[in-house]
Amino acid sequence: MSLAVHSSLFALLSRRAAWLGSRHGVLAQNIANADTPGYRPLDLVPFEQTLGRSEPVPFPGLSRTNARHLSGRAPAPGVDPAAKRTGAYEIAPSGNAVVLEEQVEKLARTQLDHQLATSLYGRHIALLKTALGTATG
Repeated sequence: MSLAVHSSLFALLSRRAAWLGSRHGVLAQNIANADTPGYRPLDLVPFEQTLGRSEPVPFPGLSRTNARHLSGRAPAPGVDPAAKRTGAYEIAPSGNAVVLEEQVEKLARTQLDHQLATSLYGRHIALLKTALGTATG
């Protein structure tokens, strides 16, 4: 891998971690205002759109590398398996539209994504240290 690839990977992971940190703050604000009359929950634009992509990353197709492998099933075209449920909740009589279960679910997903980003960042640094011969136990 070239130095430019390493640099762009670090930059992407840093941007992702910053975006996740911002999203955590927005979701925490939504939870804090769960009883505020008329409050509408906020969220950030998806990270992929901050990179200049308007479409989600396409599903990478499945392939069998051995005849004894089971064939997998790809999602139907145009179906997002992580699609958000709509119309499952009602707005409170006070006009508050915060659904705590939904916000906590988003918060947990954000936390897992942040752990993944920091783990990848740390593992990439360890890889570079190993390549340079400066890795410490």
